[in-house]
Amino acid sequence: MKFLVLSDNHGRWTETQQLIEHFRPQVDYIFHCGDSEFPADDLLWDQVDIVVSGNMDFDPQYLPQQELLTPVGRVFVVHGHRHQVNQSNTRLFELAKHNDYQFVFHGHTHVLYAEYKDGVLICNPGSLNHSRGKHSGCTCAVITVEPKQLTVTYYNDELVALPELEQVFTR
Repeated sequence: MKFLVLSDNHGRWTETQQLIEHFRPQVDYIFHCGDSEFPADDLLWDQVDIVVSGNMDFDPQYLPQQELLTPVGRVFVVHGHRHQVNQSNTRLFELAKHNDYQFVFHGHTHVLYAEYKDGVLICNPGSLNHSRGKHSGCTCAVITVEPKQLTVTYYNDELVALPELEQVFTR
């Protein structure tokens, strides 16, 4: 099973649309973690399984968080600004353990990372506008879920994989 996780494109509609159209046939689910700055009724969202609001999304039709049960586990999607992700991901891990989420996806910090502990993968795909941290380019993440392994592969906004950033976790 594969997930595409996007976040923080801050109005870059064409680039976001190209990524979604490119990956839609290759992944099972697409999640957007907020700060798109698009209207909630944008037709682009018809191709996305979950979209949440970020601190820069002012359309009241957006939900602040969503969850989805998939064949490989429960997914929780949130922007993260209400969960203190600038300080740590501790609140998200606690939330995941309390609610039996196996995957938590968030944005807000524009810093890509993935962490796997206690059966929970937490991932921030970076930003499709301006990433911060160890990679300053625009990024999204494809998560490949296999029975004994999780692989997080980051891509830039030109659809090129960034193998130097790939993370592999044993389940």
